[in-house]
Amino acid sequence: MKQLLLLAATGFLLQTGTSQQLSKEGTHDISKKANKGYLYEPKINEEKKELEMTYVTKASGKKAKFETYRFDLDFTFKGMEESEVPLEKIKGYKGDEYTLNAVTVESNLLGTLVLRRKIITRKWNWFWGGYESKIKLAEKLKPKTEEGDKMVYIAHTQQDELETVLIIAGAKGAVREDPWRQYKEFHVLRYDRDLNRVADEVIKFETPQYLVGINSMGTDEGEGDAAEDAEETTGQDDILMLFAPAGGAMFKKIADPAATNYTFVRVGYDGKIKERISVPSKAPVFNGDMFLVSGSDVYIIGATGGGDKSYYNESFADAQPNSVGRSLQSDNFKAKGFQIVKISGGKVAYATITTLAEFEAKAKTPPSQKKKPEYTGKRFRVQDMKLAPNGDFFVAGQKFNKNKNGTFYEDIIMMHFNNGGALKAAYGVRREENSKGSSGMPNTQLLEFSKDGSKLYWMIMEMAGLRAEKELGTSKFKALVYPSVSKIDINSAAIGEFVQFGQGKTDYYVNNKYPLLPIGKNELVFLGENKNGKTLWFAKMPLE
Repeated sequence: MKQLLLLAATGFLLQTGTSQQLSKEGTHDISKKANKGYLYEPKINEEKKELEMTYVTKASGKKAKFETYRFDLDFTFKGMEESEVPLEKIKGYKGDEYTLNAVTVESNLLGTLVLRRKIITRKWNWFWGGYESKIKLAEKLKPKTEEGDKMVYIAHTQQDELETVLIIAGAKGAVREDPWRQYKEFHVLRYDRDLNRVADEVIKFETPQYLVGINSMGTDEGEGDAAEDAEETTGQDDILMLFAPAGGAMFKKIADPAATNYTFVRVGYDGKIKERISVPSKAPVFNGDMFLVSGSDVYIIGATGGGDKSYYNESFADAQPNSVGRSLQSDNFKAKGFQIVKISGGKVAYATITTLAEFEAKAKTPPSQKKKPEYTGKRFRVQDMKLAPNGDFFVAGQKFNKNKNGTFYEDIIMMHFNNGGALKAAYGVRREENSKGSSGMPNTQLLEFSKDGSKLYWMIMEMAGLRAEKELGTSKFKALVYPSVSKIDINSAAIGEFVQFGQGKTDYYVNNKYPLLPIGKNELVFLGENKNGKTLWFAKMPLE
């Protein structure tokens, strides 16, 4: 084993101003067995003030073998221990295989809601330390209202671990009685594993409505498909929804005369309605399909547009509601602004719109960057949203475009709003890596605040390429990703230079699953390795 090598400070550590710095770097070689295995669990042992890196080196029978490398918090190597652990004690392990009898949702050609029993077989995979799922579909059920009317599918959220499903559906009615019933009467349905209806709450409106956004959408794999369940969820979060009045030619005689009369609804995971609040939008067309929850407060975010007399459905008639992190602006919609609505204490605390002219006027870049990328109202993918301790609000995203070869991602933009929803700055950044492979995927963006809440560390993960390798005998691709970091002064809305860590004479890349760990509230440590994975790399960054 090569002893720990502490790297000397390089040129980027000498930068001043608002540029970010590292306080310490270190490397250490791991065994061939650990390199052929995978990183199972990195953690900071607060009691011993140590960093522990645990690798799975072999898994067979009823036990797994581990190698744990211990370092102090300055990355001095303290020792390595081998261990053998029964499988039942492995984090997240529930047996080699287990089955869930859940429910999935379909709709036929007429949009009628159809339920199907979904049998999920989950099998433990040592390749990445989690379960893979295989789906088989069984019998069908077409739910009806108490009056015997069929329902129109709108949206649903999976609750697989609870073996239930929660569905939003419109009630069909006889044309001669009310042909618009499915747009005015929405049912919040919950079904159990035996396709029994266990909840049916009704949301009624006087005029037709469209569902703009819902914060938890269900996704089903087809029969026989496999999917990695990267994170176990309980399905017990609240469901947040935003409705918009429908208008235009089809609804002309019965539409709400005010296209800005939106409605927010909060539903518990059990299907019970908790809140229903009128939201007077500042614009008639508000694509408010993103939600952020902070305590009991909810922030609704989205692009705005349309003419003075336009309705939401005239711009998004075929839109499907998305959840945060997946929200893609419609290809055919040109936004005129960006709205934030804050719900607090059972009412709207504020609703603010930022125009494109304001985005242009408040565009900022790192000091050395000449071009100012701007939010132009066109294709934009939101990657992350975060609320600062002082109430300022950050929306980090990326511009994208499309051609015959697919989608490719471009400049990165982060919007900075004050605690009243007004824009303070729009930071625009050019990508470091712009190869065909790297531009085909959006950049991961991580946001972390300093201990006193006055600074924001904006970490953009840049992909330099892919590498094929094996873990426990199975081939996989590893993304060669390194962090590019800038520090933002929240009060003055000043952005510093971006600094790339790990790149230099010997390139290092962060671990794809565990790129960093916090050390208390004062520091972060990036966890990485060289291209072939034989040498670990650590980089400590103070959160000043």
